[in-house]
Amino acid sequence: MCGSGDLRRLLPHLAGVVVESVKRVAGTVTLRGRCEVLPVRCSSCEMPSWRVHGRYARRLVDTPVGGDGVVIELVVRRFKCLNLRCPAATFVEQIKGLTSPHARYTPLLRAALTSVAVALAGRPGARLAAALHIPAAKDTLLQL
Repeated sequence: MCGSGDLRRLLPHLAGVVVESVKRVAGTVTLRGRCEVLPVRCSSCEMPSWRVHGRYARRLVDTPVGGDGVVIELVVRRFKCLNLRCPAATFVEQIKGLTSPHARYTPLLRAALTSVAVALAGRPGARLAAALHIPAAKDTLLQL
């Protein structure tokens, strides 16, 4: 098995993630990890915060590796904003180049699906995506 440095060279968009485990089950590679950067800046006011308010798991679908689908399971932290004038009482850490609020796809996969959607649109695009081991419904492609 490759070390974390090898994994970062293979998947550079995971540079901000501490990968804790890699598991392959039924044609899906699952990477479990977390972010360990402190302090984290508030998305509204940019004030740094160290106060962790809670944690939760987040699942992102990534581009296939070796013909297998990839799912990234991240444990992200919710922080308390320390700026009393900030409209955001809490905020969730974002990993640059990997996560954005409410996203279910990595930017790399989103770009690939957008290219398929522009070229083929609905059902034909969904068929091509399935052949590339990227599960995407026709409606998802049309939204992109």
